[in-house]
Amino acid sequence: MARATAFFRQSLRLHLRLFALLGLLPLLACATPHDLRPGPGGPPPGVGMLYPQPPAKVFPAALNVLPSLGLHLVEADTAGKTYILAERGINPISNGENVGIYLAPHGEGTLVTVVSRRKLATNITAKDFTMPVHMQLGSTLGAARTQ
Repeated sequence: MARATAFFRQSLRLHLRLFALLGLLPLLACATPHDLRPGPGGPPPGVGMLYPQPPAKVFPAALNVLPSLGLHLVEADTAGKTYILAERGINPISNGENVGIYLAPHGEGTLVTVVSRRKLATNITAKDFTMPVHMQLGSTLGAARTQ
């Protein structure tokens, strides 16, 4: 009887460790905002809109939009004014989102591309920040055209 009890305890400990490891596994696959940095081929695909203002005016407006949407600044290219990386952390509804805002001169205006990604692939309740960012920018800067 003592052997069976010892075997049961050892088996239970092994199963608890296995379940704990499996529970932490999704957290190892988290995406970071830095994954949205523009690469040599340009920014990742997203929704682009053309604003009539130059990048020097659009960049600070985009930075000011972040707090009103519940996004936190992670990184910004303040020298070239070409991209902004932001995130929303874990909350009761979602495991968090990463947002990239990319600016490119386009004629006399600025092409703004917004990319919104969930931090975890299993996060089915993640919010898509693409249109909220464009709507806030549009209300701040004026009319925009889709690109």
